[in-house]
Amino acid sequence: MKKQIIIFSLLNFIIGLTGIVIRPLIPIVSEDINVGLDMIGILLFSISLGFFISGISTGYLSDRYGTKLTMYFGLIVLIVSSLGFSLAYTFFILIISGLLMGIGRGGLMAAINSHMVNIYPEKREANLLKLGYFFCLGSAIGTIVVSIMLFLKLNWRIAFIIFFFIYLLFTLYFLKKKVMKSKINLGEEQIENFNKEKIKNFKNNSGNIILIQEEDNINLYKNKKSFKNVNKFQKHTHLREYLNLFKNPIIIFSGILLILFGGTVVAFSTWYTTYFSSFGIKVEISSLGLSLYWLSITGGVKLKQFAIKKFKDYQIIFIGCLLNAIFMLIITFSQNIIIKIIASILIGLFLGGFTALITSFAIGQKPELSGFISGYILGMLSLGNMIFQPIIGNISERFGRGTGIYVQLIGSVLLFITAFIITVFYKYKEPDTENF
Repeated sequence: MKKQIIIFSLLNFIIGLTGIVIRPLIPIVSEDINVGLDMIGILLFSISLGFFISGISTGYLSDRYGTKLTMYFGLIVLIVSSLGFSLAYTFFILIISGLLMGIGRGGLMAAINSHMVNIYPEKREANLLKLGYFFCLGSAIGTIVVSIMLFLKLNWRIAFIIFFFIYLLFTLYFLKKKVMKSKINLGEEQIENFNKEKIKNFKNNSGNIILIQEEDNINLYKNKKSFKNVNKFQKHTHLREYLNLFKNPIIIFSGILLILFGGTVVAFSTWYTTYFSSFGIKVEISSLGLSLYWLSITGGVKLKQFAIKKFKDYQIIFIGCLLNAIFMLIITFSQNIIIKIIASILIGLFLGGFTALITSFAIGQKPELSGFISGYILGMLSLGNMIFQPIIGNISERFGRGTGIYVQLIGSVLLFITAFIITVFYKYKEPDTENF
C-alpha cells in the first residue's frame, strides 16, 4: 500500500506540473496564436468546463464501477490533450486541447482521491494533504521549468511534447503492473491488516501452536459482515443517496468555499505573470515569482498538517480566508512590487492545502461516496474558475492587464464572508453528522 501512495503522489506531482505550465505562458501564447486576453479567458474557461464535467461524472462512476476505468480514461485523455497542445497553431485546436486537459485532469484527480480514501480510510485527511503537497510541489517546479524554457528561448510547445511521453509511460506502467484493482472496496485494507496482526501475534507466542481466541473470530466476522454491508451499499446506491448529500450544510458550504477559492486564489496564480507584466516585468522573471507563490502553497500544506492536530477544520479555514483577504488588499493597493510579491507568498502559505482540507472534511460526511464527493469538490473548484477566469480576462483586455486583480479582491472578500458564516454556524450549532 505504501508503494501505491508513492506512485499516486508522484502522479499528482505530474498533474500539478502539467496543469500550471499554461498559466505563466498566457502572454506568450496570446502573442503566438495572435488572440487577445479575452480569448485566452475563454481557453481557461474551456479547461475549467472540462474539469467540472469530468470531476462530477467520473467521481460518480468510480463509486459505482471502480477507480481503474476512470484512471485509465483520465490518462488517455491527457495523452491526447498534450499532443494537441504540442500541435496547437490555431485557436480552435488550442480550445479543444484545453477542454481535453480539463476532462483528463478532473477524472484523474477524482479517481486518485477516491482510490486513496478507499484503501486507507483511517488516514484520509493525512493522505489527501500528502497528495495536495505533491500537487503543489509539481506546480511550483512547473513554473521554474517555464522560466528556464523562456530564458533558453525554447518553444513553449516542447513542454507538452514531454508531458505526452510522461503520461504515456504512466499508462503503460499501470497496464503492466496492474497497480489498481477494478474495484477497491472500503474495509478491504482493514481486514488484511487485521489478519496480518493475528499472524504476527501467533508467531510471537513462543513458537507454540495456539488457536486464535473465539472472541477474535467473532470480531473478525463482525468486521467482515460490516464491510460487506458497506460494499453492498457501494454497488446498489440509489441516486437519492447522492441527492441527500445536499441536505448537509457541510457539503453545501464546502462547495461555495471552493467556488470562491477557485475564482480567487487559483485564478490569481493563473493571471500572476499577466498582472505583473503590467508593471513592465518580463514573463521569465515573474514566472519565478509565481514559483515562489506555489512553493509557499506547498509549505502551506505542511503547515496544515501540523495545524490540524491543534485546531478544528473550520478554525483553520476561517483564519486562512481572513489573512487572504488582508493580503489581497495589500497586493491590490500597494505600489511596491516587493511588497506585492511578499503578500502573494503569504497568501499561499496560509491557504495552501485548502482544497485537500475541504475535500477530507466533506468526504467525512459519507466516506462510501468518496468518489462523488471528491468529484463534486473538484467540480466546484473548477466552477469558480469557469465564472471568474473569463471575467478577469475580459476586464484585463478592456481596461488593462493590472485591473483583473480587483475581481480577485472581490472574490477574496466573499471567501472570507463565507468562512465567517461557517464559523458562526459551527460555533453555535455543532452539526449532527451521524445522520448524513
